[in-house]
Amino acid sequence: MKDCKVSLDWSFKGFRALILENKWIRLACLPGKGSDIIEITYKPLDINLLWNFELANVDRESLISNLSSALGSFLDFYLGGWQDILPSAGHGPVNYRGADFGLHGETSTLSWDCVIEEDSKDRVRAKLSVRGRRYPYKVEKWISLEKNETIIKIRERLTNLANHELEFSWLQHPAFGEPFLQEGVTINVPAREVISDGKFRAFYGTKEGKYKWPKVMDTEGRERDLSLIPSRNLLSHDVVFLSSLDEGWYAITNKKLNLGFGLRWNKKIFPFIWFWQNYNTPNYPWYGKAWNIALEPCSSIPGTGLAEQVREGNFLKLEAGESLETEIIATIYTNYSKVKRIDEEGKVLGD
Repeated sequence: MKDCKVSLDWSFKGFRALILENKWIRLACLPGKGSDIIEITYKPLDINLLWNFELANVDRESLISNLSSALGSFLDFYLGGWQDILPSAGHGPVNYRGADFGLHGETSTLSWDCVIEEDSKDRVRAKLSVRGRRYPYKVEKWISLEKNETIIKIRERLTNLANHELEFSWLQHPAFGEPFLQEGVTINVPAREVISDGKFRAFYGTKEGKYKWPKVMDTEGRERDLSLIPSRNLLSHDVVFLSSLDEGWYAITNKKLNLGFGLRWNKKIFPFIWFWQNYNTPNYPWYGKAWNIALEPCSSIPGTGLAEQVREGNFLKLEAGESLETEIIATIYTNYSKVKRIDEEGKVLGD
């Protein structure tokens, strides 16, 4: 039996599924659905660390609803999991250079090409790629897994296909939920500042202002520790922005399960983390069926899309034909109660 396996022979909800696995990890990705990674399962516990949305009713035959939304179609087709967001991160509608974008740009609603580049007993690698429809760019993504490793390596290349300079915002959108996410789960991140602008808060959340991570004031005037996942009964929807990162990494640790998930990235490309907290929200599209968070490395703030990010000076830019390449490392770990650092190779250091 091979130590590593990779396949494009399976499907999920009518979408072709890319499966990479070794002894420890199974990763499932949907190339035809925005290259969404919908599963990162730690095999010894049979736990998917990513969140899947219970009410998601999406398949390859689905049609966009008969009334177009100013937000676009991201939420209509959101399955949870992990999305690549380009060229505009955040809320819609946004018009930039004459192109209209809804919530979270367009890459997550496009169909990506996918080929298997390596299939050996020691290592597997697949390449996914897509070209923008409303904005001229190309994204290439390589996902690889090695035997006896609990590390997933993702290398990405963004290329400007225009004949002149273009601006971008770029966000990684991994969401986490039950059973991995539980009350009391801890978040370690080398951030110094929390920014709350109140634009994406509903029902309960962080009072507008700037704070020293992890303590903030909630809308009822009480101090709250954002590094601890709150009660399962909390009703809240909020997005805050973590900034002034010493390094680009975070770790989410479930001490009860003795299980954790860490992410490492280049903070020069992704200098912010968007912290989405979605707890029992009663309105569209959640209707009380969602209890999740997302910790999203991003190139830009505020969360209102590319046009305002360019006005605020928080964006990426590429010259005609220029490419930007980066690596993101996801790691699953056990036997740590507190993570002090995730290094450039994905090694976890802590207690």
